[in-house]
Amino acid sequence: MNHDLETLGFEQIFTNEFGSGYIHEKGKTIMLKAESDFIPIKNFRQLFTMLADEVEENNGKYTKFIFDKSTLRTFHQPSMKWYFTEWKTKMLAFGLSKHFKILPDMDYFKKAVEAARKPLLAKYPKDVLAELRIEYYDSIESALKAT
Repeated sequence: MNHDLETLGFEQIFTNEFGSGYIHEKGKTIMLKAESDFIPIKNFRQLFTMLADEVEENNGKYTKFIFDKSTLRTFHQPSMKWYFTEWKTKMLAFGLSKHFKILPDMDYFKKAVEAARKPLLAKYPKDVLAELRIEYYDSIESALKAT
């Protein structure tokens, strides 16, 4: 496990070539850290299904999700749409309402995320969107400290 994450109080619950899942009990946080520069949709869904299993088993225990995308160089838009419209909605029923993201330090990536995000937000049910808090941070530590 990443020593810095351990120092911050994270416990690794799974890992593979595409991502690692972590929990932070004190911070009521579950996290996915991308471990590659691209995650194919099959593997993307697998990672999020493993996270969902943890969230569902511990209904109400986690209120914050950190998605560390800092190793990504590109993303698969249908994967992000599924994550945004289906996974987030399902997890909201289990208390996971704060979604904090760390993007790579690349302007083109940030612009691509924003361009892809706008149409999703426009189509997303307003009542569900009102329950979600979606924010961007520069580091895992700053996302963990956010309340």
